Amino acid sequence: MTAIDLIADALPPETPPEEPRLGICCVTGVEAPCINRKHVIKPSFTNLDLLRAPESPMASVAAWRVFGYAPARQSSWWCDGHDFRRLDRVAVRNKVLSGDPAPYPWAGYATTSYKKHGALRAPVNTGRQSVWLFETVLVDCSCRGTVFQWWNTLREAQDSGIPRPVIERLDAAPAFIGKIGFRGWRNFEEWARPKVRSSLYQFLTYLLPSQEELKKCVSKSR
Repeated sequence: MTAIDLIADALPPETPPEEPRLGICCVTGVEAPCINRKHVIKPSFTNLDLLRAPESPMASVAAWRVFGYAPARQSSWWCDGHDFRRLDRVAVRNKVLSGDPAPYPWAGYATTSYKKHGALRAPVNTGRQSVWLFETVLVDCSCRGTVFQWWNTLREAQDSGIPRPVIERLDAAPAFIGKIGFRGWRNFEEWARPKVRSSLYQFLTYLLPSQEELKKCVSKSR
């Protein structure tokens, strides 16, 4: 089972450009109903290194369906084989923080470039496993305690006046540190420094609320 299989199963069926025949899919490396790979792998395709069977002249009907479905490569998404959902950053955040085990295998992809074939890299999760693909990096969100602890600390830092770019890079000017308070900055920096290069830290930082969201929250609380 691959993310390509999940997405293909969730999409309405379409008639392929030629009669399928059994073969090895160049994309997944699995024996499946296939068509000529030229219908799937175009000359502009630049991720040949991700193909599981690059020598095969055939590609599965499932790969053809997914590669031809623009939202699968032009958006963040979540799919469990029954439902394919396009997600914005807020929806990705809600999915990640909810942590509810899905009844079916699922895959999730978050992108900022909207140019990658996330289905080629996204792992399939089962049970309480929760691994997201963030651009080309795998982020393990399976440990709910760690996810919530880090998230709460990042949000507290944000609410204390540390903007997301500074949280992301831990690059703060002396004047800024003086503005928010040296002790508060030192405590956060000491906590964040060992984590800042980790995929989970970078992913959660990306999911932090925007300034617009924060302003709306303030307005509602008044």
